[in-house]
Amino acid sequence: MFYAQLFSGQKNKNHFFIFCPLLLISLSGNSQKEDSYPACPLGPEWILNSNFSDEFNGRQFDAAKWWDFNPAWVGRKPAFFSRENVNVKNGKLHLTAKAQNPKKVSIENKVRGYDKYTTATIKSKTRIKYGYFEARCKTMKASVCNAFWLYDPLDAAAKYSAGSFSEEIDIFELFGKPTKKENERTYFATVHRMETPYVESLVKSKQTPLENKSFNMKVPFDFYADFHVYGLLWTPTEMKWYLDGKEVFSRKNDYFNTALHLMLDCEIMEAWAGLPESSDLPATFEIDYVRVWQLAEWSGGLYP
Repeated sequence: MFYAQLFSGQKNKNHFFIFCPLLLISLSGNSQKEDSYPACPLGPEWILNSNFSDEFNGRQFDAAKWWDFNPAWVGRKPAFFSRENVNVKNGKLHLTAKAQNPKKVSIENKVRGYDKYTTATIKSKTRIKYGYFEARCKTMKASVCNAFWLYDPLDAAAKYSAGSFSEEIDIFELFGKPTKKENERTYFATVHRMETPYVESLVKSKQTPLENKSFNMKVPFDFYADFHVYGLLWTPTEMKWYLDGKEVFSRKNDYFNTALHLMLDCEIMEAWAGLPESSDLPATFEIDYVRVWQLAEWSGGLYP
């Protein structure tokens, strides 16, 4: 009964077509008039932040909003983030994971341990604090982690010295076809507060102890079979996670008051989930849209 109620209200994306020549969208990006976006599911008082929202309806990746690599992080070994694996087509963002050809691996990547796979990421060029974050996605059918999240990578001086914190909010981490059966059809969400020195996937000094920091939930569908809507409400006092419009997890906001970058990526998580089957690659994580709304007192602020 719980699942019947939980998954009965899935929303469908609304499509808008504008033919007036004066209103043509720039082909160099994916800009869209704010009044053509659907209203926020949380109510009319929520205002769209177009700097972090993207329908991916243009012909090219919107380089004004996003990095198609991570300037602060090469990737998680044994893979690296490749810009060639980020594409926009057919109204969707495609993030692809591939196996590398051993004969074409550079000597630098072989020695450094980034020699088995290539993966993909996008990262917002500016940071944001508080809002309702929503994405409509379909995972790849492979044992690769597909994620929608927020984090602050810190600059080098803060990252490598003690006394600072790198914060992360995982809206979801999903495996479409996990090597380990315990991860099958499981929705994962977690918050992290890493104490420096810290380097993504390589160095983790320690984490701040957090109450109610994570949850996982079995769902009655395969993440790769169809699109689903994933959301996060982040306010100064609370955090709530949504799946297809239904709240599935909540916690108080105890520490997360730092502006964070918005991320979508696919990663090889060998320690957690093993390596993907070679026959399953290449595989693609598809994102139909990302939409972010804020209340008036939060909107308009951009953090470098």
